[in-house]
Amino acid sequence: MSETVTETRTTYVDHAGFRFAVLTLENNSHRPVTLGPASLAWFEAAVGAIDVSRVDAVAVTGEGSVFCDGADLKMMTDAAGPEQAEDVARRGLDALGRLAALPVPTFAFINGTALGGGLELALHANYRTAADSVRAMGFPEVRLGLVPGWGGIPRTVALLGATETARLVITDSLAGKNLSARRAAELGLVDVILPEDGFLPASLDFAAGLLSRPAMAATAMSAPATEATAAPQTSKGHGPSRTVMDGSAALDAVRRQLDVPLRGAAPAPYRALELIAAAAAVNKQAGASAVNTAGNARDLAEIKAFGELLLSDEARASIYAFHLTQSLAKKPAGRPAAQPLPVRSVGVVGAGLMASQLALVFAQQLRVPVRITDLSPDRIDIALAWIAGQLDKLVNRGHLTATDAQAIRVLITGGTDKAAFADCDVVIEAVFEQLEVKRAVFAELEPLLPPETLLLTNTSSLSIEAMGASLARPGRLIGFHFFNPVAVLPLVEIIAVPQTDETTLATGFELAKRLRKTAVLATDTAGFVVNRVLTRLFDEVLALIDEGSDPMVVNHALDPLGLPMTPLALLQFIGPAVQLHICETMHQAYPQRFGVSRSLTMLVAAGLPGYLDHDGGLSPSAAALLPPTTLTDAGKVRATLLGALAEEVTVMLDESVVAGPEEVDLCMILGANFPFHTGGLTPLLDREVGSAFHPELRVPVPAAG
Repeated sequence: MSETVTETRTTYVDHAGFRFAVLTLENNSHRPVTLGPASLAWFEAAVGAIDVSRVDAVAVTGEGSVFCDGADLKMMTDAAGPEQAEDVARRGLDALGRLAALPVPTFAFINGTALGGGLELALHANYRTAADSVRAMGFPEVRLGLVPGWGGIPRTVALLGATETARLVITDSLAGKNLSARRAAELGLVDVILPEDGFLPASLDFAAGLLSRPAMAATAMSAPATEATAAPQTSKGHGPSRTVMDGSAALDAVRRQLDVPLRGAAPAPYRALELIAAAAAVNKQAGASAVNTAGNARDLAEIKAFGELLLSDEARASIYAFHLTQSLAKKPAGRPAAQPLPVRSVGVVGAGLMASQLALVFAQQLRVPVRITDLSPDRIDIALAWIAGQLDKLVNRGHLTATDAQAIRVLITGGTDKAAFADCDVVIEAVFEQLEVKRAVFAELEPLLPPETLLLTNTSSLSIEAMGASLARPGRLIGFHFFNPVAVLPLVEIIAVPQTDETTLATGFELAKRLRKTAVLATDTAGFVVNRVLTRLFDEVLALIDEGSDPMVVNHALDPLGLPMTPLALLQFIGPAVQLHICETMHQAYPQRFGVSRSLTMLVAAGLPGYLDHDGGLSPSAAALLPPTTLTDAGKVRATLLGALAEEVTVMLDESVVAGPEEVDLCMILGANFPFHTGGLTPLLDREVGSAFHPELRVPVPAAG
């Protein structure tokens, strides 16, 4: 696979009495600016070609909205052995080290996105400016199963201390969060925020101002951008003058937090913690000489950690998952070429919690009128009050202005008369999950609506074809399954039937895009994708418990995989009654593989909230419904559960429920919060069960020697 080469263009600028060599990262192929082997070589050559005797400073910047998106992931995954994997880190450290070693002051003018290796590049400069429009600065490596391998950890520790570095490199990375320019400045990661308009001249003004201060310039010129001189002294207290060692207690707390969801399943965050602790230990020693003395050994540790992680199953799965969320999400399989219809108003049938969430997300993202109906005026009032409360929370958290919140609030109205939907371009139902109830809703709606109005059902498992069988125009009905909480989870399962016309389907895909959701097309089979997989898991878990296996052993058997919740905790979140209904639906569709649990049926009849108590143990009330337990082997339970999931995914693919295993994985990542290190689901099953969904993810590693 060829590299998308980022070139480094050098221009010389005379500004305010100083001469700058400005290195601009640019990609003439209109692809993201990334750094692979050829790009690094180009950058290193550009730095080496500068005649430092003829310039006062060197600056690095980007073009448009991107400074640098980081390392070229596609090129990195070509590494097939330890030496090649370590060489990825070594090349980056060598190339960026050339900038740090220059005997003149160096600047990074961060004009846009600076992620991973891009942020590490900026940290190799003495000083950093950032445009006020920058919204993405951070280290995504840990989420990708890696660690920052080009000096990012020690340089960030020197600037921010161990605690803030752990938050940025580990906690934020795993959560998919990045820093805005303003937040980066507050932390001390950048030195000044400048307006996007006129950013380069303003950055040169800032640099010239520093260069005009003899003491400041002399400091930078006498020492390269090591950890001890990586940022200027400022009135905000940024840089090496602040206390940068926070003690091991904070890192121990981060480790304990990691253990709760991951339980050691993903190695990258733990290796990152080790590197942060090592960098903090170096910073405890006095003076830059101690830092530099430890530099070589620390670089070797960083190179070794990066190389080992790059070849790990978790990194391969994580990088695969990342590409899914970037590429497949933007170009979903099955989207027709037909022109979508406009959506200028939306109707929501129902006023429960899910319907209220839908109304809010439609109004907030589309900024069109949204009408809610229900049989009870009181339920309408409760829904509108809940929506108003959510908007107030968004304002209080700084996610919306008061003006925007009020504009959204007035878009949402409610009443009991469905005739108010007569001018709606889209109507979605979110009523009780029962086929006859939903069919009755659509039968009532159809005469009231224009022929081209798109009909959506938020069903989680019912047949779309059966739901629309009595409609005069069944081709305009599609499944549009959101996940709870609607504002958070980005997946929408779109379910088409043979009668679905292409304009309807195209409108559904475009609507999902406008709602900032990722759409995955599924065929009209019970449970679709996410609920089918999860229900098979629940079915196996509950069958083992009903047969006398220890409930706690069964519930925690998958813990070593680092999934977001245990099965019984997830069932409690969904609600036993809801899950029982889905189980019954799945049993009717696939009686040979899906059953209906005796204990779950009794649990719902007893009105219990689930199997667990508040501490995550088995509740006495649930225990009273279960048979006596026998000695249970967690390994055998895990094998049983994963074997069942592998079977179900295989059947789903044989039935062409989705286009391929990639769609299954995307659904599990975006709809069920499966972490990147699992690759969704099929790479995990490849490793644990020995399936062959993704043989290309397996990387041969030569034997030592």
